[in-house]
Amino acid sequence: MVLLGLLLPRDWYDALPKFENQPALPVKGVTLLQIALVMEGLALAWLAVRFQGFARLRPGERLAALATDTSDGISAGAARWLLAAVVALAVGLRAIGLDADLWLDEITPVLAYGEMPVLSVVTSYTGSNNHLLNTLLLKLSLALFGTQEWAVRLPAAIFGVLTIPAMYGVARLAMSRAGSLCAALLLAVSYHHVFFSQNARGYSAYLLFSLLACGLLVKALQEDRARHWVLYVAAMFLGFASMLTHGFVFAAHILVGALALVVVSRGGSSPWPLARRLATVFSVTATLVLTLYITIVPQLHAYTTVVYSDPATGFSPFTKEFWVELARGLSAGLGPAVLLAAIPMSIVGAVGFAILLRRHWTLVLALLLPGMLTACLLVAGGLSFSPRFFLIMLLLGILVVVQGTFSASAAIAGRFAPGQSSRAPRAAVAFGLAASALSVASLKHYYEVPKQPYRASLEFIAAQREAGESVIAIHLMEKGYQFYAERSGLIEGVDWHSVRSLAALDAVSAAHPARSSLLVTTFPRALRLSHPDLFARLTNRAREMKTFPATIGDGAITVWRYPSPSANLLGER
Repeated sequence: MVLLGLLLPRDWYDALPKFENQPALPVKGVTLLQIALVMEGLALAWLAVRFQGFARLRPGERLAALATDTSDGISAGAARWLLAAVVALAVGLRAIGLDADLWLDEITPVLAYGEMPVLSVVTSYTGSNNHLLNTLLLKLSLALFGTQEWAVRLPAAIFGVLTIPAMYGVARLAMSRAGSLCAALLLAVSYHHVFFSQNARGYSAYLLFSLLACGLLVKALQEDRARHWVLYVAAMFLGFASMLTHGFVFAAHILVGALALVVVSRGGSSPWPLARRLATVFSVTATLVLTLYITIVPQLHAYTTVVYSDPATGFSPFTKEFWVELARGLSAGLGPAVLLAAIPMSIVGAVGFAILLRRHWTLVLALLLPGMLTACLLVAGGLSFSPRFFLIMLLLGILVVVQGTFSASAAIAGRFAPGQSSRAPRAAVAFGLAASALSVASLKHYYEVPKQPYRASLEFIAAQREAGESVIAIHLMEKGYQFYAERSGLIEGVDWHSVRSLAALDAVSAAHPARSSLLVTTFPRALRLSHPDLFARLTNRAREMKTFPATIGDGAITVWRYPSPSANLLGER
């Protein structure tokens, strides 16, 4: 590895793709890769001399393991069958509508990386939609099944289904079998989890490996078995490969490890054996991740500085817009009325949070701290917020609500029916089933409306388009029509054109001075913030014909009729 680092060719790096308007980089990624290979080679040589095998820590040198809760009376065999039924339900819910229209952020990776060599995908960073593991699996799926919507989403759907049994396994660390099954069921029918399981990006894989890493960290801190640490490193590495924001999970686990050292020390044992174990595990994880991403670090820094400082990419947390968007996302499917349940559910969740924190603080903090660290970094950097950045909170939210429901049921049973304590889990399970049924009902609207209705807009255009009229895709409509327009018989540059500036719109219109045009827009907020002059022209001169709703916030597609240049000129006169 030392020789490879010293002799590695460098010409290939200069040929890698770059993102639009990429500034000069302070250092080349290939230089960082060479340095990393040399350092890793020296570290391996040192380990070859010093490593003496794995020896478990003594009980006092690790966290105390908690007894598994079996108070609900459900046998292990029955729990497996019930979990299988929940997983089957999850498969069905994620298969429905898997072939619906893709949306912008699903289309971009197909167009950008579908034909790109694997080496370029792994070693360059041209956009935030390159969620590496999903991109590589996407390329494999397209090679096997062709460019079909369901094939584009297949990797995300598989990861989404796998998260359901993972949720049960992690919940069992702190809950009974009934509670863990309820948690798995609520995740299986969750509007938001179904949404991201059918979103061809890295979010469902990120949730899966974050959940597994949290559970494995808890087990490893309690039992200190080699297999748990190895699986933890693997889950953490795959989480990083899924999304770079998994770094917040890693940082949170380092903090949890530091708190574990304090607990061990207060228990009267030396914290140094556990400290050495954690240092080794975290160092191995960091080394593997660094090797994977080292070549893109300069590009990533430049991209983040350029893109995520743009207000069009998200919201400031101190604005009304952010809270309106947050409320819209939380109420998706059921509508704003569901927010009325926010207060009682918050109380139940707070009870569950307090109980879980006392019972299993390592698990709770491992799931809570990533969101808190994300918020702190975004605020400190003055960067834009988006609710999806905090998706991991969905997992913790389900766990605390389930725990709160079971604890509240037990308290009520103990207060009003002291001799009927066995009814408490049944009442909690009944509540979980009712909540699950309500969540399934919320999916009706989701299945009826695509994430972005490209095909419906093209069908409408085919019916309304007059002879000689050009179709003009404005701003962020460009990628969607590059994917779908040709399927409808529209040729780019002939039948339809893409424009991202007022000058470009005038140029396309001037090519057909006697004819009106059909303009197509989406994400009006981004258009208004990024190109205010183009947005003003659109709203002042074009006539809205029809708007097609979307499940993506602000992703509705609107078709406009834009008058010919000659008509505009007469209007101005």
